[in-house]
Amino acid sequence: MATAVGLSGGSTLHGVTDDQKRWVVFGIALSKVLVTQIRPFVEQEVQKEYVSLSASHSIHTQSTSGRLKHWPTFLKYENINGNDAFPRLPGGRYDYSKFDCRVTSHVDFAKLYVENHMAKFNAFDEHCDASAMLALLGKVPVFSRAVQCAADDVRQARNAWAHCVFSDWDPVNYQQRFVEMENLAKALV
Repeated sequence: MATAVGLSGGSTLHGVTDDQKRWVVFGIALSKVLVTQIRPFVEQEVQKEYVSLSASHSIHTQSTSGRLKHWPTFLKYENINGNDAFPRLPGGRYDYSKFDCRVTSHVDFAKLYVENHMAKFNAFDEHCDASAMLALLGKVPVFSRAVQCAADDVRQARNAWAHCVFSDWDPVNYQQRFVEMENLAKALV
């Protein structure tokens, strides 16, 4: 986006459409308002679930053969303990027998629930971005079905934002996406 300095010293945007402006505002609202506000709550709930599973299932000391088998099958142990560095089997599959399945922190526990490209965070900070936060809200079973559904709606809006199709940011879609963020905030209360 280009800026030009006007005669009065202020800056004006030239060539930026209303759809593009709405896109920018949504991105700021999502990343700097919603995610910043919900991150501590998500961390607290993930940490409580981690502590509970450490006590009930010893996930902090589990072995490959004893990992959470009766838990969601989509847990990504490749995201922790450097497991993604092991050579893959023919066909590109992971060799789970070589994995270190000890989950030693609530951050590692969170990484089990996100896609590999999202698992680069080491704390619940700005590196744990909107994608990761929404994935956690949608997948960690400690969150209610209402929260999971609302998070999925916001995740879809976030994906539309990330793909920069500005024509998708007309007033109706823009308003709907803010309603979805509001619904998520209400579901978390």
